[in-house]
Amino acid sequence: MNPSSTPQLQRMEIRSLNLELNESFAISGGAVDVAELVLFRLIDTAGNIGLGEAAPFPAYDGMTRDGVLEAIPSLDFSFLEHPPPSQDITESLSWIADQWSSEEVPGPLLAAVEMSWWDLLGQFLQMPVYQFFGDYGHSAETGITIVVGDVNHARKSAERYRALGFSDLKIKLSGDVQQDLSRMTAIRDVHPECRLLLDANGGFNLPDAMCFVDELSAHGFEVDFLEQPFPSGSLEENRQLASLSPIPILADESCTSVESLRTCFNEAAFSGVNLKIQKSGVWESVLIHEAALQSGKNLMIGGMVESPLSMTLSAHLVRGLGSFDWVDLDTPLFMKEHPFKGGIQFDSGIVQLKADPGLGISLNPDFEGLTSSDWVPVWQREK
Repeated sequence: MNPSSTPQLQRMEIRSLNLELNESFAISGGAVDVAELVLFRLIDTAGNIGLGEAAPFPAYDGMTRDGVLEAIPSLDFSFLEHPPPSQDITESLSWIADQWSSEEVPGPLLAAVEMSWWDLLGQFLQMPVYQFFGDYGHSAETGITIVVGDVNHARKSAERYRALGFSDLKIKLSGDVQQDLSRMTAIRDVHPECRLLLDANGGFNLPDAMCFVDELSAHGFEVDFLEQPFPSGSLEENRQLASLSPIPILADESCTSVESLRTCFNEAAFSGVNLKIQKSGVWESVLIHEAALQSGKNLMIGGMVESPLSMTLSAHLVRGLGSFDWVDLDTPLFMKEHPFKGGIQFDSGIVQLKADPGLGISLNPDFEGLTSSDWVPVWQREK
């Protein structure tokens, strides 16, 4: 291989980053007030830097930052010395996932390493990441989340988001049927034109879920979908609910791979899937997208509690892959401040990306607490 045909990698480094949220991000499984992230930077021999982010969300699946950090020493990074030629874009994009296909790699860790490589590869090829797949050319509209809380919180959140121009409201459900119905009533009262997207994060049991679906009909709620009503292993419960529910049921926690996607569709009667790079890795998310389209199912893209860095890559997937029925890339808006320049931008609910090479995002070296001495090497090219 001609070494000039692909970036020649020199080293990979990591550091922790805490980003405070402007409100507690609460779901049925718990809440976080601070996003505890791990940043990655992959540096080539020319000094170019690709950035990646691991964004575990313990309330979602139990994965923590410590879990990500503890997994790193057991992984072999030596393959980074021999990247594939950039002319074969599919091989280049799938390369890292293929190398670790037999390993138990936490989703956020896999996503972060892939992200840093894709960013560096785009810079090398002088093209934005979305052009690896194509360019649908249109701006996507993201929903925004109303986290679990009381009725007054739901009302005020809906009022604020209506004033800001958001039309898709992603409502986190607590699993308390009457409380959730009261919250939805308050939301609809102040923002009657919104689309209601419901996400239980596995918070229901079967009797309560059936009651909730019945009550939605009785109250005249028009709902786009109900996402992940039961814990991830509850396939039979989901099948029973789907057989009775007029509302499409989307898989989230139940689907982390193409293999589990087929189980969700064939055995649990899910109507679609919410793909997330932080639960599956980046390349596997691309394959999930392809498999869902082939199955004729609905597609959503979302995330954990991610900074603009990770959400920028998801925005590139939206623009490059297209065919998403719903987009939910809002968590950068929950952060009080962050150290990133460029990348994903929001105009009301419209997601915007520039055509800069790679991810088009960089770190602000003047951000308080972001010192160069905090970076720790995890891999170095042999001399």
